[in-house]
Amino acid sequence: MSSPHTYSIGDRVTIDPAVARASTRGVTYRITRLLPVNVVVEPVDGGRPVKVNPTYLRPALSADNTTTGSSAGGEWTMVHEAPLHPGTLVTVAGAGWKQPPGELYVVLRDTGTGRVSLVPLGGNNGRYWRGVSRHLLTTVDPTRVRLDPEQAT
Repeated sequence: MSSPHTYSIGDRVTIDPAVARASTRGVTYRITRLLPVNVVVEPVDGGRPVKVNPTYLRPALSADNTTTGSSAGGEWTMVHEAPLHPGTLVTVAGAGWKQPPGELYVVLRDTGTGRVSLVPLGGNNGRYWRGVSRHLLTTVDPTRVRLDPEQAT
């Protein structure tokens, strides 16, 4: 592994929509500083700098495209997906997800905004995750889930 950064100062980038907040989604940034782990980016149209891990950055579509926060400039397009029904089984994996991959989760709520609430299959003492990006979810066919005979009670 040569360098932790694949970007240079002055590169134009966007934050991955799967992990971006609503205020940073679709904004084009220019890299201004390379830190040991993160990078500092500033919106090309002016605004507050943001410190972000470079694994969450994506190259901007074109150098002349500087629109912020809208799909009018072609920077990002919100793909409409039908909301997941409560009780849908999913797995979660991707940037920003710290739990082990391959675990099964149950969707509690999907409001159609690209974020869902979910709980591990079997519960978690009343705790659950809110605001998990739909981009991180993979739907599981419940007919493919089976219990081992030793585990059944």
